[in-house]
Amino acid sequence: MRITNKIMQNNSLYNINNNKVTEDQLNTMMPTGKKITRPSDDPVIAIRALRLRSNVTQLSQYYEKNAKDAESWLQVTADALSTITDVLTDCVKQATKGANKDLTLDDLDTIITQMDALAQEYYSTGNVDYAGRYVFTGYRTDTALTYDKTTTASYTDINDEFGAGNIAESSRVVGKYKLENAQILDSSVSATLENEIVEKTVGRLRLSYDNLDYVEGDGKSAVLKYRETLGQPATSSVTTSMNSASLTFKDELGVTHYAAIPLNETAKDDFTITSSLDNMIYSSSRNSDGTYTITGQNTETNSSYKLTMAADGTLLTKSANVDSAITSLESTQVSTITYTNPEGTTPKVVKVPLLPAIDQSYTIGLTDDGYTATVNSDGTYTVTNNSKIENSDGSFSNEIIQVTGNGSVYCSYVETSITIDSDHMIYKTSTEEDLDEAYNDLGRNPDGALAYLNASTGEVLLNDYLKEKLSTLPDIINAKSIDMVYDKKEWAKGDIRPENLFACEYTDENQRQILYNKGTAGHGIAYDVGFAQSVVVNTTADAVFTTNVKRDVGDLKDKLSQLKNMSTTLKTLNERLESAQDEETKAKINSQISSAQKAYDFMREDIQKEFEHKITSMQKSLDTANVAVTDNGTRSKRLDLISTRLMSQTTTFKTLQSENEDIDLAEAATQLTTAQVTYEASLMATGKISQTSLMNYI
Repeated sequence: MRITNKIMQNNSLYNINNNKVTEDQLNTMMPTGKKITRPSDDPVIAIRALRLRSNVTQLSQYYEKNAKDAESWLQVTADALSTITDVLTDCVKQATKGANKDLTLDDLDTIITQMDALAQEYYSTGNVDYAGRYVFTGYRTDTALTYDKTTTASYTDINDEFGAGNIAESSRVVGKYKLENAQILDSSVSATLENEIVEKTVGRLRLSYDNLDYVEGDGKSAVLKYRETLGQPATSSVTTSMNSASLTFKDELGVTHYAAIPLNETAKDDFTITSSLDNMIYSSSRNSDGTYTITGQNTETNSSYKLTMAADGTLLTKSANVDSAITSLESTQVSTITYTNPEGTTPKVVKVPLLPAIDQSYTIGLTDDGYTATVNSDGTYTVTNNSKIENSDGSFSNEIIQVTGNGSVYCSYVETSITIDSDHMIYKTSTEEDLDEAYNDLGRNPDGALAYLNASTGEVLLNDYLKEKLSTLPDIINAKSIDMVYDKKEWAKGDIRPENLFACEYTDENQRQILYNKGTAGHGIAYDVGFAQSVVVNTTADAVFTTNVKRDVGDLKDKLSQLKNMSTTLKTLNERLESAQDEETKAKINSQISSAQKAYDFMREDIQKEFEHKITSMQKSLDTANVAVTDNGTRSKRLDLISTRLMSQTTTFKTLQSENEDIDLAEAATQLTTAQVTYEASLMATGKISQTSLMNYI
């Protein structure tokens, strides 16, 4: 091959340029510290860099932000729980001290005053917040746990739930009202005999609140429910599906309605949807051409709305009073529930379409006779057999199945309801004589379901049958065995807002009804702290707080007040005895003193027993708080382990990222020096080649 000077010069120039490019690349790497400046420099490094940067960004979010925020939330909760356990420990000590029968009334007054202050601190601690978010109120982080002042707020259908262990006794000294000062100072009133002072004991269920919203003459009633196991607990399977229509339409008044409606495919299908919040009832029917007619009936205005939908969900026609509408076809899973009631041996089967939650709640009228399914706002379902069994004592029973959002059974039971009407209600305006009569009535009628509601003190008084029945109820999986449903309107400072503990309904100032906790889903706030890893950071109020602390102190206050009154009565009678002149008056006063002393002894014994009960009650509250402390600590420990792992992962991925993208400065400096020397050498060699020509050899 013939090599000319021109070829040698061109090759030299090409090599010079390559050396210059290499030197330029190294010159760029030195100030940037990166191996590449654009993806085209090295596609492999570029692709790996994108993946590693994404991993590092996610890990930084988890470790530096989410985990730190979760740790702070858990620490705030831990501090609050520590205060709560300290307060409850002191309450137990004070209750133990008060159980001493040798204490004077002043001693008891001091102890109860201290317990009252501790109770206020207990509930005040429940309002602790983290970064403006209340930590014990679940998803309602903008709402405090308790009321900060006396308030009027209308809550109805408060579902106050209990276990069999909450059934206790209530003792009353019947006839003690005859020993009031006004009575004993009236000379025309005959002396109260000692045998007229009798202690009556009945069953008692103390509610979470007192001062309930019942006024004499309003005709309102309350409902006492108790639950028992089914003959065979309910089971479920989700193996089939059905079509449903998703509907949004605006009526002639401009009101927008939303509904999910099961499509009735055959004449046997009879699904309906009832939405009580917008007063609508929906149904559907299949036409002979394969289209569907959806009908909505407004129960308040009696207006009817009709829409026709194609088999693929496309809206075809709408009635004139429908301003606009959107329809679509959805595939809905069906949960098949099977159970046996306590009397029967043949299993019952109920099919429930798992429709989505819309707004607060709505009810599905199922094809199975007598059954409805309420779709709760949290996406769970309550299936009810409305074919009630009427019992001989005036109560009625039906079957309830609670279903989770995925169609599995959460719990199932038979629920018996006892209506407490106005004839069996004790009001604020009721007299002491009315209270005596309620206790006497319960004593005279030990059989059958008989109960009184004391709306003033928040107590349900039970006869022997109900006391025995409720106190021996079996435990039910995922449900309490007793439920008292009542209304309350007036709230004192420190009262726990009922939506933080119970299912209830609230009517706001615009008369809009809001449903709370109408389902079985929890209020856990979870933080994502790793790949497919999350930690629940909040502790809900029902896991820590109870209304028992305030109610316990209130019970002691009431009993001490009555005891003080009786002590005052005794003092008054003794003073009258000293000033009495005739024997007849002295005999009458002595009779009253004997009666008052008997009542005082009953009441002193009763408050001593009450303190003993409060030791157990306060200890239960303390045990509940300790469980919450343990649970919070467990989650904190798990978060610590995750944080340690995140720190290690972050370090590892940042190292990989650096190794992939960053240059070794020492190596790069050496390479740059080498490139510069090579470049200069290539220039010298090319210069010599350029000076040589053919004439040098002639």
